[in-house]
Amino acid sequence: MKTINRQQAAALCMMLVCCLSSAIAGPAMVVEGQWVREAPPASTVLAAYMVLKNTADTPRSITRVDSPDFRECQIHRTVIADGIAKMLPVEKLQLPVDGSIVLEPGGLHLMLIEPQRSLRDGDTVVLVIHADNGESITIDAPVVRKTDTAGHAHHHH
Repeated sequence: MKTINRQQAAALCMMLVCCLSSAIAGPAMVVEGQWVREAPPASTVLAAYMVLKNTADTPRSITRVDSPDFRECQIHRTVIADGIAKMLPVEKLQLPVDGSIVLEPGGLHLMLIEPQRSLRDGDTVVLVIHADNGESITIDAPVVRKTDTAGHAHHHH
């Protein structure tokens, strides 16, 4: 077995400290206040809301969202045209340095298409949010019954 000298040991220790400090620092993307609106039993589309934060010193772009609980996830924006709410797809979300984006009813949101199981108030879904730099974050989002659905009827997609 080969032994290492003090210089090699010091270099190894420095590498270990750098790796540990990166792991302790956590991800540059942070998600807060996430929730999924409960839909009627026959609904094939639900919506998710949250606040996405970028704690890094470089901008991030959210390019994709996946979930084992849905066939497909899309980023959408609600636009009112001629008094009618329309949901338009958004290619990516730009997260500025030390900035945040709010996904909320009547604005930006995630469309969760074809649930793989029946989801009711109190259940939890898994969402995986992917950035353009390869970073991803996995979150649990509770399903919540909300009665204030004005301006956000997804059955008109």
